[in-house]
Amino acid sequence: MIKKILNNLDFLIQQDTQNPPRKIYQDDELYIQLKKHFSSYGFKVKITDLGDGHVIFYAKKGQPTELFNVHLDTVPVTASTIKQWNHDPFKLTIDNDKAYGRGSCDIKGAAAILMVLAESVDDMAVVFTSDEEGANGCCVQSFIDNNDLTQYKQIIIAEPTNAKAVVSHRGYLSTYIEFSGVCGHSSMAIALEENAIHKANKWLSQALNYANSFVSEDNPAGICFNVGVIKGGEKNNMIAEKVNLDFSARVPAGMSSKQVFEEMKSFDNQAQWQAGMMAPPLPADGQNDKASLEFCSKHAVEVANPVDFWTEAALFSQAGFAVIILGPGDIKQAHTIDEWVEVSQLEKIYTIYQGIIHAS
Repeated sequence: MIKKILNNLDFLIQQDTQNPPRKIYQDDELYIQLKKHFSSYGFKVKITDLGDGHVIFYAKKGQPTELFNVHLDTVPVTASTIKQWNHDPFKLTIDNDKAYGRGSCDIKGAAAILMVLAESVDDMAVVFTSDEEGANGCCVQSFIDNNDLTQYKQIIIAEPTNAKAVVSHRGYLSTYIEFSGVCGHSSMAIALEENAIHKANKWLSQALNYANSFVSEDNPAGICFNVGVIKGGEKNNMIAEKVNLDFSARVPAGMSSKQVFEEMKSFDNQAQWQAGMMAPPLPADGQNDKASLEFCSKHAVEVANPVDFWTEAALFSQAGFAVIILGPGDIKQAHTIDEWVEVSQLEKIYTIYQGIIHAS
C-alpha cells in the first residue's frame, strides 16, 4: 500500500503545478494520467478547464455520500531559494521516514492516497483543483455553482492537519487602498494634513488599534492583520500625492470579512478602496457545525483546535455543506524549503480515509 502511495506521490511531485505562474492545462500529462487512472477503476471523470490555469478534475464512482477535495497546485520554488534545497524539489526523495518534494506536504500526499483508494472502492468521489495557492482562485466556487452536489453529506478538504479534523478557522480579507494628497513643497502648512503618506499612517494607526482590540486570552492574535505592501511619495522635500497600501486580515469566527472591511473603511472614506478576496470563516455561519462533529465522532477522528489559516472549506460551508479539513502533514512544513511529509502520516491518513469510505 505505502509503496503505491509513494509511487503516486512521486508522479504528482514531478508534475509542475507551481502557482504562480499557474501554467496548468487540462491536456497536461497530469490530467491525462489522472483520467486514465480513475477511469480504469470505473470512475466517471469530468475535467473542466476555466482558462488561465484554473482546472477542475471531478471523478465519481457509485453513490458516495462524502466528497474529497484536494488542490494539486503548489507554491513556486523560487530562483533565489532553489540552491538551498538539499533534495530535488521536483522528484520524490525518501529519507528517515520523510517524503521530500514540492507539494509533498501541501497537499499532493492526500491526492496520492486517494489514487490508491480508488483501486478498491465501490463508492467514492474526488475533486482536484489547481488554483488554491495563487490569486483569484475560482475552481471550488465554480464547482459548487455548476454541479449537483446534493448527494454529499460531508465534504472533506485535504490540507496539512496532522491527521486531525479541523472544523473551525478564520475568515480572510485582502484589500487594496489608494490614499490621495496634494502635491507641493514640503514647507507648506498643508503637508501635515494633505500628505498621502500621513493619511495612510493615520489610517494604519486606527486599523492596528482596531485589530488589537479583539485580542483576548482565547484569541491572542485578535484580528490577524498584516500590511504587506506600502508604496508612495517621491522625495522628502515633496508632499506625497499618492500612496498605495495592500493589507490582509484573518477574521475570527463569528465575524464576517465584510463587517471588518466596512469598519476599516470607515477610518478613511476619502481613500479609494478595492476589496480583493472577502471569504467567510469556517463554519460560515460562525456556529459549531454539529454534523461535522458527529461525523468525526462516528469515524473516531480526533478534532483539532481552531486554526488561523484560511481554506476553501469555508466556500463549501457557505453553500450549506458540512465540512471538515483533514489531511497528512504539518502546516509548518508547507511552503518551506525541503518541504516534506512523514511517511507515517501518509499511512495514517490512508487508514482514516479508507475507514470513512468503507463505512458509508
